[in-house]
Amino acid sequence: MSRPTTDELIDSLAAGVPPVKPLVPPLRRGLAALAVLAIAGTALVLAFGDADGLLARYAGRETRLALELGAMLLTAALALLGAFAVSIPGRSRRWLPAPVPALLAWVGLSGAGCYEHFVATGSAGALPGESADCFRFLLVGSLIVGLPILWLLARARPVEPLPVAALGSLGAAAATAFLLQFFHPFQMTLADLGVHLFAVVLIVLAASLTRRLTLKPA
Repeated sequence: MSRPTTDELIDSLAAGVPPVKPLVPPLRRGLAALAVLAIAGTALVLAFGDADGLLARYAGRETRLALELGAMLLTAALALLGAFAVSIPGRSRRWLPAPVPALLAWVGLSGAGCYEHFVATGSAGALPGESADCFRFLLVGSLIVGLPILWLLARARPVEPLPVAALGSLGAAAATAFLLQFFHPFQMTLADLGVHLFAVVLIVLAASLTRRLTLKPA
């Protein structure tokens, strides 16, 4: 009995195997996810948010408000796009630090506003307001936003799940923090800012530690 040729062996192994549909390019998948988040977030704000209250709190500081919200959105967008990009082996590692400048701008602008409030009001500007409610909003909101994102990222079976989980969870947390501004019924204090940042760190840490469960490597 003669041995099969290489071509015959390949044909026999491939027989009956269904074709694999390749994933859409990662940046297109990331942009599609951002579009869905934008539509859902806009609908949520229009239905339940308090944009007038937000503008009232930032009366005379509209430029800072725009910059702060812009920094949050940019952090979310760059982190989520980066997560989709690095989920594919061989993609540029430049995506890893991409959200950092926007994140620093977000923290700096928020911190400056809280400090001005502290100077204007004294000790009241350092006390927690409704920090517990904000903490719950960030955790629950990030979970609602993050789980579908992680499911989409898991489809790529990333070889290195840690940076994918870290970037994806940072993007979800930043998007949730942006939405929180429209449901924040009071001027944010230094204590509130600390709680917000702690929640973001906790979300990223939790996603990173559970990456083996949510992002199974190839």
